[in-house]
Amino acid sequence: MIFPSSRDSSVLHATSHTRCGPGEFPGIRQIVREVENALALRESSAIVGALNAAMPALIAHYGAQLPLWAVQARERAYRRIELHHCPVQGFQILALVWGPGQGTPVHDHRELWGIESVWQGELDVIDFAVKETAGSLLRLEPSQVSRIPAGQSLGFTPEHGLHLCRNSAPRDVTISVHVYARALDAFNQYVDVGNGWYERREHVPALEF
Repeated sequence: MIFPSSRDSSVLHATSHTRCGPGEFPGIRQIVREVENALALRESSAIVGALNAAMPALIAHYGAQLPLWAVQARERAYRRIELHHCPVQGFQILALVWGPGQGTPVHDHRELWGIESVWQGELDVIDFAVKETAGSLLRLEPSQVSRIPAGQSLGFTPEHGLHLCRNSAPRDVTISVHVYARALDAFNQYVDVGNGWYERREHVPALEF
């Protein structure tokens, strides 16, 4: 359901693990506060709804201040950069940098809630529904397609987090900020094996700090 590594000197080794210094992501402390406030709502759909409501104003205020390191795409694959991880409450905030045409395979989020907000460019999100299962194989069908423009956010609850993301632009870089209930250090990818069937495979993605 949609609700519209190696560390370097720029990392603060503190309890909350927030990137700091000249390369700090604009508005990160305000995002952290919004997450902390939303967690008081306890129920996942309420948390996601509160964060989706808060993100457009933060993007409008800070989106023009993106630092150079946050807009540099890589040729081979999109980048995942940890901006904040709270070991007490568990939530994680990532910046993802998508070069032209870059995207993910179908993947899940290990039954976490999360939001995905676009700070620059556009991000296509295609949700999938499970129609049939056979061991590690699942028959999937696209259920909803969303294009998130800069300044907007969408989210998912633990029950509805199966999708793929893609920057469909031929030339432009997309920057998105993702918040997850806890660190998404591993999840499942679903590889197309033909005739609508996908094979579930565990994936440990690269992460920058």
